[in-house]
Amino acid sequence: MGETQEFAVFYRHFDLPANFPMIALLGPAWVSLPEPIRRIHFHNCLEIGYLYEGSGLFYVDGRLVPVKAPCITLVPQNMPHFTQAAENSLCRWNWLYTDPVRLLSHLGPQVSDAIRRFLPGLTSANFAFSEAEYPRAHALLRMVLEELGDARTEGREVVRELMGALFLMLLRRRGDDLPRQNVNRRMSSIEPAIAYIASNYMNDVSVATLAQTCHVSVSHFRRLFKRVLGWAPLEYLQIIRIDRACAMLYNCDYSISEIAESVGYPTPSSFNRQFRRIYHMSPSEWRQKIRGEENPVVTAYFNALPPTTMQFFPKEYDSPQPARKA
Repeated sequence: MGETQEFAVFYRHFDLPANFPMIALLGPAWVSLPEPIRRIHFHNCLEIGYLYEGSGLFYVDGRLVPVKAPCITLVPQNMPHFTQAAENSLCRWNWLYTDPVRLLSHLGPQVSDAIRRFLPGLTSANFAFSEAEYPRAHALLRMVLEELGDARTEGREVVRELMGALFLMLLRRRGDDLPRQNVNRRMSSIEPAIAYIASNYMNDVSVATLAQTCHVSVSHFRRLFKRVLGWAPLEYLQIIRIDRACAMLYNCDYSISEIAESVGYPTPSSFNRQFRRIYHMSPSEWRQKIRGEENPVVTAYFNALPPTTMQFFPKEYDSPQPARKA
């Protein structure tokens, strides 16, 4: 088996719905054939595969890995991969494409952080989960697929809860630290403020305005927000601004000053100061580092595309384009 560079690499984008970021490819049509691997692909989101019949090889992370039904596979975004059935056989799959951080945001920020740490660590050595090793995870995923495949039910909330249980189980088995306290009830009390920040982060945002959206006093809002998220309200605002800036730094070639202005910083110096506080390097250094460390096949592929199609994130995550100066 040769190196990744020998294959044609294709990008498959999924526009995940904003209110339920999951797309399911179910039924008997999704099969892998025993054909030679000549082209591989990658996605803008997490791919969850459920191999329910057959055996074969899964090309991921530059290696061929044997897989046998029943098996769950998790392939993070931007990781080229391909499936191949064993000789004279077929592999039958169901596929889910999702953003688990957005789908499971109701579980709280600590779980979101644990998922963010968990997914980048998936490689050819640990991306597959056999039923013998993870019987409960398999049972949960089968229930998810049944709910999604049942046209008689509106099972989105059931699926959301089952997916939450699935990821909590995988995180626990992998040894990730999980929150000791359920923050769901308190999260709901500050959700209006979180939504307001998500829509207005590029503007001036005051704590008084945020408290008003939650119908509580400023002092109570400060205490509640800090207790639930672990950050002060305006500190969280800076994190959201820098997060949006990172998406633009990676995907676009706008100048630092253009990006700073588009995410709400009046001067490049204030943007640089906040960016260094979070990432301990300048925005320019971060851009150079993250582009250099990205999978080289992915980077080469995107570098060959027109800038308007260089999209790693679902459309809902696109930052506003800064106005070009004349």
